[in-house]
Amino acid sequence: SAYPAPSVALRVGVRAWETWVVFEFERLARRIIAPVVDPIARLLVAIGITANMLTVVGFFGNVFVAVLIVQGRLVAAGLVVLLAGVFDMLDGVVARESQKADRSGALLDSVMDRYSESVIFLGLLTHFFKTGHFLGVALTFMSIIGSLLVSYIRARAEGLNIECRVGLMQRSERIVLLALGLMLSGWQIFRAPSPVFGDTPVLVLVLAVLAVFSNLTAVHRLIFSYAELHRVHRS
Repeated sequence: SAYPAPSVALRVGVRAWETWVVFEFERLARRIIAPVVDPIARLLVAIGITANMLTVVGFFGNVFVAVLIVQGRLVAAGLVVLLAGVFDMLDGVVARESQKADRSGALLDSVMDRYSESVIFLGLLTHFFKTGHFLGVALTFMSIIGSLLVSYIRARAEGLNIECRVGLMQRSERIVLLALGLMLSGWQIFRAPSPVFGDTPVLVLVLAVLAVFSNLTAVHRLIFSYAELHRVHRS
């Protein structure tokens, strides 16, 4: 037959749609933040701030987040998560504006991103362990696994020349959810004690969403990459 089988056509269509959604979302986000971020990046370049400096500052910002979480200062922790996210967003723009983007900087940024996310989860693990909240500990641990695998599978796939950007729960989504969960959990109105969710039900629910969807995204990326490698091999 001159036409592809329906199942093949469906898989190709789904992949194209997912790629388009990710591309359009990133383009829209870029269009919204560029007028604010680009002038700041140019100013930082002018005064000698490098992308690697911003990457390291963002990491230590997330270490501070973990400390705040352990201390129970959840609203402050959520705000600092967003602030550290700004540094994470700026480092790539600064690298581009300074025309000094290189693979060593990209490697440092990628590794620091993993450390930054892990140290926040370490703070959450400590918080829930101190309060004796087993469900919170379990969900945090599951979120760590899913979050690291989402990034690892993409990196491994790209090392095999497969572009893998599918899935819902990417790093930016995870960071925004964590920040919202922390800030809302710090408000008294959202701290109604529960025998299941403890005294921070919003944060536990956010971690449940992260635990489920980050692992689903990891599995999705694994299946997608596996299928792409088979397709390339057959061709």
